[in-house]
Amino acid sequence: MNYTYKGGRVVISGLENFSLCQCLDCGQAFRWKQHGKGYRGAALGLAVYAEQSGDTLAIDGVGKNSVAAFIRYFDLRRDYACLQKQYSKDPFLKEGICYASGLRVLAQPPFETLITFIISANNNISRIKRIIDSLCARFGAPLAKGMFDFPSPKALAEASERSLLDCGTGYRAAYIKGAAQMIADGFDFDGIGKLPYEAARQALTALPGVGLKVADCVALYGFSFLQAFPFDVWMRRVLRSVYGYGGKTDTQMRDFVDNKFGKHAGIAQQYLFHYARHHKDLLNNNQPRS
Repeated sequence: MNYTYKGGRVVISGLENFSLCQCLDCGQAFRWKQHGKGYRGAALGLAVYAEQSGDTLAIDGVGKNSVAAFIRYFDLRRDYACLQKQYSKDPFLKEGICYASGLRVLAQPPFETLITFIISANNNISRIKRIIDSLCARFGAPLAKGMFDFPSPKALAEASERSLLDCGTGYRAAYIKGAAQMIADGFDFDGIGKLPYEAARQALTALPGVGLKVADCVALYGFSFLQAFPFDVWMRRVLRSVYGYGGKTDTQMRDFVDNKFGKHAGIAQQYLFHYARHHKDLLNNNQPRS
């Protein structure tokens, strides 16, 4: 991987196992929209445009000091080819990798990740995006090209519950305000990233609206705990139908996942989740496949 920078544009070349559209359309990030041949988005406090051609990714609107942060955001330095080779010993996971070999786990701002995944509960992607756009337009700082930054904890803590409801948040309004209030009042949210994984996910559940599934989403996409394995209805179907998992408790699930997928279980989860959502028929057979 190499990159050049000039006039607010970074061009990153020599990429392998990377697909911009697969990364942005798989349900892990909600602030990007297709535009022309690429995507417009608000990321890392900037309004940017990203476009891929072959093994080259170009991002416009990036300050020179933000180049390294965007390389980390897209997880471009990790050797996904090595991980894919290891996981290809698993027949079903190999199918998922072949289907979307360009998937990567994004490293998103933790507070933004927390609020967006609180919003994601019992929701669909298009509606999640509309709610987030409304929150950002109302409570976020203006960025270039008519876009808005994600609101700060203070901004959401000071918002009335009525104004949050007006953004379409529904019952999640109380959770959003409560979580933001705790963080604004001194809850050591940034310190969660320094904890061991199990301690981090338990600490996250102290926040309103955060169960273990949302905690794992925040741990994975916000704090880059790559062993985190968000266990939603799709992953429950995959583990039971494909792998014969029969556990009922969180401890049993974690033991199973740790043994099956190891320290990069969150990356394996991305392939499995994306593949399962687009191949529902494969989960109708209750006979384990691997």
